[in-house]
Amino acid sequence: MADKPNLTDARTHYHKGNTLFEEGEYEKGIEAYNMAILLNPTFSEAYFNRGLCHYNLKNFDKSVADYTKAAELDPKNAVIFNNRGDAYYRKQDFHNAILDYDKALALNKKYLKAFYNRGLAYACLQDYEKSVEDFNEVVALNPSFSEAYHIRGLAFDYMNSLDKAIADYDKAIELNPNFQEAINHREIAKAKKESGGALPGTPGGPEVPAGGAGGQPGQGQGLNPVRLLSKPTMNFKDVAGMEKFKEEVNEAAVYPLVKPELAKKYGKLGGGGIMLYGPPGCGKTFLVKATAGECASAFVNAKISDIVDMYVGQTEKNIHNIFETARKNAPCIIFFDEMEALGGRREDMTGTNQYMKMAVNQMLYEMDGLETNNVNVLVIGATNSPWDVDPALRRSGRFGKLIYVPEPDYTSRREILKLQARKLPVSKGIPWNRLALATFGYSSADLKAVTEEAAAIPWRQAFRNGKQRDIRTGDYLAAIRKKKSTLPPWYEQAKKQIGQVEERSIVDGKEHTKITESKLASAEKEAFKPLFDVIKKRNEWWQKALVWLVKEAGLWLPILV
Repeated sequence: MADKPNLTDARTHYHKGNTLFEEGEYEKGIEAYNMAILLNPTFSEAYFNRGLCHYNLKNFDKSVADYTKAAELDPKNAVIFNNRGDAYYRKQDFHNAILDYDKALALNKKYLKAFYNRGLAYACLQDYEKSVEDFNEVVALNPSFSEAYHIRGLAFDYMNSLDKAIADYDKAIELNPNFQEAINHREIAKAKKESGGALPGTPGGPEVPAGGAGGQPGQGQGLNPVRLLSKPTMNFKDVAGMEKFKEEVNEAAVYPLVKPELAKKYGKLGGGGIMLYGPPGCGKTFLVKATAGECASAFVNAKISDIVDMYVGQTEKNIHNIFETARKNAPCIIFFDEMEALGGRREDMTGTNQYMKMAVNQMLYEMDGLETNNVNVLVIGATNSPWDVDPALRRSGRFGKLIYVPEPDYTSRREILKLQARKLPVSKGIPWNRLALATFGYSSADLKAVTEEAAAIPWRQAFRNGKQRDIRTGDYLAAIRKKKSTLPPWYEQAKKQIGQVEERSIVDGKEHTKITESKLASAEKEAFKPLFDVIKKRNEWWQKALVWLVKEAGLWLPILV
């Protein structure tokens, strides 16, 4: 009989915390580490791992506090200082981050991650020469690190050393031929070189002072939207299934941009706003890129990390620059992913988030202001949490067209699996219909993970014994058993966000029930009814049983070849 865990032993709670951490249950992991520290206040590993949990929950102040305690107990551990530097970096406290990376490197002179992270911090402080020095060390330690060459190339780009920048972009692309950012930056660098120098506001070019002439000392120069421009090569042929969705997007986005005169005649002007919403991992970002390729328009992928700036007023300026760039390159599609992060409800923005209200106001102005001209500029937003997007952004004239992107249906799952296997050595006679049945309830991202895991099985065997073989049905079935759908936890969390939540607690031996009402009005619930219906349905016990039954049928019954 196995020994029972000793609940008075700090290591019992520490190992429990480690298991919870690996499962992504960070809050429960913190509780376990709390017990470990309570039983052993000098347990440095428990402080360190609790700091990791706080970091993953984006509680960077608490993360720094735990790393600091761990460093006091274990002052010669370079990893602790590197991780505390990462927490400072995420707080945009780059000076303290660099001090910690210095300490990590003093303890381990070949610590690649510390060189890499310190190089990023120097770049954020616009000290590009020191950034280049650190990335020199990174590529010396790992000559096949494509991302390091790319970032060093960007530093050279900002220093206007275009030949060195292009050489680094070339190396990054040589190591990773699909490195799209490096490809885009190389094209821009070559164009600048051919034009005899950099353009104002681009890396290495004359600076455009923030707030007009003069600007403010030390203020960031803001986003260079030109580097975000690209021309996607993919189109709807690269998107498996989802025919109904494609037709909706064609009518709303593609046709008006492909034949603007015909659209104008019938009052269907190109441009406007579309919001894609639905469960995570179902291909919203991929579909937007395919949309841009379908109508051969310019494409601006505006990431939240590129837009939000620590300096007052700079975030709004970045948003304006993105829209101006799109207007000058029309027809153009601007894509804002994670819309709830940039265009969240203003009434929920309190405390340290109040500055984001101005960003929402700027978005409202750029999309529908009196002085804006967004003809043939299509703005597409994507979100997994449409209930968190500010209602003003969802009205007509802004993101007035709402398109629900569901999880792939049976036909789509089959076609996605086929499409993902195009370039892989797959044996003949794979029962795609059976696999589509066995992946009932999987997202597009889950299907990609299944394909990668199925391919990894013969690859591992070939690596060990040198005998290569094709991917078989059994590999796919083993991959499906291993890779579970990521959607059920999201459906459960979404239900808490949009519906009544009952919390039961026992106080003094009596049960108390607290009911929290939904933060959405009835009209808002109606707007996102397709998603809400799916969330409600997916949380029903009978639906969970049905999903399990269909999946097991696909896994075990040799049918539907």
